[in-house]
Amino acid sequence: MSSILIIDDDPALSRVLRIGLTAAGYDVTVELRGLDGLARVIQDRPDLLVVDLGLPDVDGVGLVAELRRYHKKGLVVLSAAGDEQTKIKALDRGADDYVTKPFGLGEFEARLRALERRIEPLTPTQSLLEAAPNLTIDLARRVVLCVDQGEIRLTPREFDLLRFLVQNRNRLCTHQLLLTNVWGPGYDDPHHVRVYVNRLRRKLGPASQYLRSRASMGYIWDDGKP
Repeated sequence: MSSILIIDDDPALSRVLRIGLTAAGYDVTVELRGLDGLARVIQDRPDLLVVDLGLPDVDGVGLVAELRRYHKKGLVVLSAAGDEQTKIKALDRGADDYVTKPFGLGEFEARLRALERRIEPLTPTQSLLEAAPNLTIDLARRVVLCVDQGEIRLTPREFDLLRFLVQNRNRLCTHQLLLTNVWGPGYDDPHHVRVYVNRLRRKLGPASQYLRSRASMGYIWDDGKP
C-alpha cells in the first residue's frame, strides 16, 4: 500500500480525495498549508505527493522545487491554473504530472497508478553511495556514515550539497550549478555555497580532503579515481 500526502488548502476537496484514495487502497495524509506539508515530507517520507499550487503560505511552484530536495518519488501537481506557462514551470521544477481542476477521480487514480509503475524503489545496494573509502552516503535514510566517526550529522541542505558533489564526482561543480540544484531557483550568491562548504568540511573531518576548491569557480569531489 502506497502512502500519499495531499497538500491542498481546500478542506472539502481534500476530504473527497482522502475518502476516494483510501477506498482505492492508499494510506492518505492531508496538510492544508505548504510549510506543514514540507515538514511532513521530511518526517514521514510518503511514497507519493499531491500538491496544489494555490497555497496560502507559500508559492506553489517554489514549494514543488523545495519538496524535490527531500522527495525523490512521485509528485503530482493538482491545480486550478491551466495555463501552459504555469504547467511548464511546475514540470521543470520537479513535478512528474500535472492535473487541472476540475478533474475526475477515476482518471486521477489511473494517473497515480501509472506513476507508481514508473517508480522503482531503491534496493539496499542502490541506496548506498560510496563517497570515499571510509565514507558512505545512505540515500534512502539520508545519513552519512564514516568508518572513523560513525554517523555524521548533517542538516538537510548540507546533506544535499554533499550528495550532489559526490554524484558528480571528479567534475567541476560551479557555484551556479550548486545553487540551482541544491538551493533551487532564485539563488545566485556564491556566498551561500562557501558558507555551507565550510560547514561541511568541519563536519567531515579527514574525509574533507576529497572536497577541493577551484578558485572563483566552484568545487570538485575528487576521489582520485579517473
